[in-house]
Amino acid sequence: MRKRSAALSTLATLAAWLVGCQVIAPLPGVGGEGGDPTTDGNGGAVDGGERQASQGGETVPAPPEGPCEVAECSTHCARSMDLCELTPQYPSVETCCAVCEAMPSPAAYAGCRPVETGDPAGCTGSGLLGPSGGDGCIGQCEAICTLYAAVCPEMPPDLASCVAMCSPWSTSDVFNACSALKAEGSFECRLQQIYLALGEPDPAKRDGACHGILQGRCPKPECETGDD
Repeated sequence: MRKRSAALSTLATLAAWLVGCQVIAPLPGVGGEGGDPTTDGNGGAVDGGERQASQGGETVPAPPEGPCEVAECSTHCARSMDLCELTPQYPSVETCCAVCEAMPSPAAYAGCRPVETGDPAGCTGSGLLGPSGGDGCIGQCEAICTLYAAVCPEMPPDLASCVAMCSPWSTSDVFNACSALKAEGSFECRLQQIYLALGEPDPAKRDGACHGILQGRCPKPECETGDD
């Protein structure tokens, strides 16, 4: 879970980003990856899917089952890793969780990008290159700019400027997060730089990836197709 911890640490230590009246906050569960589980005094969960705190008698929700802190993200990421093994949209399940949970509404992000088929186009549509927007779905540019602001808070532009810059970036019908790309300046190359920055614990290297995002450089992917 090294990449998951690095991604959580990166987003947790960055300042919340204010856009109008909307604050994009750190991921849920940051700082303890869910914290210490509470029990009913006998090590078991109480009825109704909750656990009894050891002191004070208060109850807290049981930790969600799955790889992510948010249940909808767990479903999305588990299906993405399972169905899109040949054309993965995220370099790892940990990165998928970090991306999903960084969105303004993780549940809406997962709901707008259901992983329904394992074919290349279907997988591409279930990731960051999914819906362009409308019907309450966060668009491609808003999604990538949200991540950019989270991992690169010291570098302009703001959300509106970033979205305007993103609009002409070229995209393809099929994206593979584990493929070496050559289309400098494309959405996909910037997305791979986002993934690189998201999992990078070294601030200097992360800043380098942030510059690479603005310049549209194509990095070496973090994974290879078929990796576990």
